[in-house]
Amino acid sequence: MQVTELKKLSVMKCTKLRSVKREIGKEFQMAKTIGFLGGGNMATGIIGGLIDRKSYEPKNIFVREINKDRAAWLQKQFGLSIVESNEELAGKTDLIVFAVKPQDGEKAGKELAPYLKRQKTIVSILAGSQIEKLHAWLGENVSIARIMPNTMIESQRGYSALTFDPSFDDTKKKEVRGITESIGKTLEIPESQFDAFTASSCAGPEWLILYAGALVDAGVKTGLNRDDVRKIVIENLIATGKVLENTDRHFYQITDEMNTPGGIGIAGLHTWQKAGLHGTIMDAVEAAYKRTTELGK
Repeated sequence: MQVTELKKLSVMKCTKLRSVKREIGKEFQMAKTIGFLGGGNMATGIIGGLIDRKSYEPKNIFVREINKDRAAWLQKQFGLSIVESNEELAGKTDLIVFAVKPQDGEKAGKELAPYLKRQKTIVSILAGSQIEKLHAWLGENVSIARIMPNTMIESQRGYSALTFDPSFDDTKKKEVRGITESIGKTLEIPESQFDAFTASSCAGPEWLILYAGALVDAGVKTGLNRDDVRKIVIENLIATGKVLENTDRHFYQITDEMNTPGGIGIAGLHTWQKAGLHGTIMDAVEAAYKRTTELGK
């Protein structure tokens, strides 16, 4: 056989080998499994994000949901797999998202613990439940991460907070970050800052909506059609967010530049300052923070 033909044969074999490796790698990646203990709104938002980003195949997502109607809806909506017991959930998955209601956390954790006989990754989205407390419920033979998901999961925007216990290795961390990245952006912070994050980030969208609603009512009061002013307010929120996202300037520098002498902006600002709007907003965040710490106790 000539040298040229040998080279061609060698190239063909290498190409075929790379192709096989790619297919094996793809199959391995798509064969990943994830479980959810609880199928409420927050879990549903995460599931939708994971499927949209193709992080997991629906058939490899397993949910344990005690509400039969909710379980049937999840299966129909996403084509995922419903399991009937904690034992089945633990047996079919290596990573479990702990997504029950906070008040049910201890009971659910202790019921799941006997089936966590081999090393598992637990990702908790329970507000106020620290990693130390989760280990007390779930045992020490698990690696635990805490996520505080963003409120606007359906938009796949906003930050989710993330922290890990010391037993996490880099491979597991990457897999968990894939969950938060599927629903927005990730802010990895110390667990000691979770309550502050919850108060500012998770409640923040509600306050922005209340503010937007007040602007709509104000527009109606001054003579605009409600549908028209609603469109105006929403577009202003989106435009303002995009401007702030793309600048390092201080917020007040931007507003100072918008307040022309004797203009409409400074007139409205004067009214807000007299009413103590700035301090009221800060008080609201502080009140939410205090409530979050109370729930943790």
